[in-house]
Amino acid sequence: MTESIESQRRPVMRTSVHRGTRVLLVLALAVFGLTCVVSSATAATVSIELCAVPGTAPLPGGGLVPIWGFGKPTTPGDCATASAGLPGPQLEAVQGDLVTITVRNALPAGHVVSFEIPGVAFDPGPTDAAPGAAVSRSFTAQAGTYLYQSGGDAGRQEAMGLSGALLVRSLPPNQAYASATTAYDIESVLVLTAVDPAFNAAPETYDVHSYKATYWLINGKSYPDVPAITTAAGQRVLLRYLNAGYDNTSLTLLGTHQQVVARDARLLTNPFSASTETIPAGGTEDTIVVVPAGAPPSTHGFPLFNRQLHLTSGPQTGTSPIGNGMLVFIQP
Repeated sequence: MTESIESQRRPVMRTSVHRGTRVLLVLALAVFGLTCVVSSATAATVSIELCAVPGTAPLPGGGLVPIWGFGKPTTPGDCATASAGLPGPQLEAVQGDLVTITVRNALPAGHVVSFEIPGVAFDPGPTDAAPGAAVSRSFTAQAGTYLYQSGGDAGRQEAMGLSGALLVRSLPPNQAYASATTAYDIESVLVLTAVDPAFNAAPETYDVHSYKATYWLINGKSYPDVPAITTAAGQRVLLRYLNAGYDNTSLTLLGTHQQVVARDARLLTNPFSASTETIPAGGTEDTIVVVPAGAPPSTHGFPLFNRQLHLTSGPQTGTSPIGNGMLVFIQP
């Protein structure tokens, strides 16, 4: 059996009240009707096609590692025209959209794709796609940051790279959620992943108890290949964290704080400020950073880095670690 890699009083007064009630009811119906018109006018039908395919991904310092990843086919229905990505392609919708995602399984024989988006309530229907088959899942989009993935093979497919970001944008725009406290000027999507090349080389037979990641990536890259988050003093930066790895990951921001506003696509009732925030494995978080006017702590800007010091790449065979890893700068 495949092992897992894981773990809501008077008559005159009465008549006046009744008339007032009728007026309020008419107004309410008018507003409701207007809301429905606006809602139906802005909601769209969004169709997305993904293929789960084998491929390779570049490693920091050179070399390629085998992966299973999601890709969008350039020819509809033909997964031979899709390329696996680490992470998978960024998917987007707008709050209220009717979204249908069709996933085609082009993995090696014997591997069933089990498509899921934690926090999303799918319409009734199957979730699995057998080898060579497809499955379609539909839902009404709600604002938030979501991680889509395949939970097949008891988590081995996620470890191979079958995950990506789904962003559902709020109405009005430039707010992460309905609350004005989540307004932002720019955003950065940070998909956090880890790679154990030995596992990726033999995902069907590798003993998961020996799993040991040696590469720590942001959007499939490590520093200095991760593009800086370019901004300006006073701007509000929305950081959308998605932890597609198997370790709880702590990110520290030096020189300022980040306001944690949502977790797992749910707006927090009581947002809080933190310099270091831990994103659980498989979880998502949204934070807002207001860029200070003063000089940053580094000539490169404000460092945002893995607090567990996963700032290296590859096995450390000598006395000097190979520096890079999970690090990016917010650069005013």
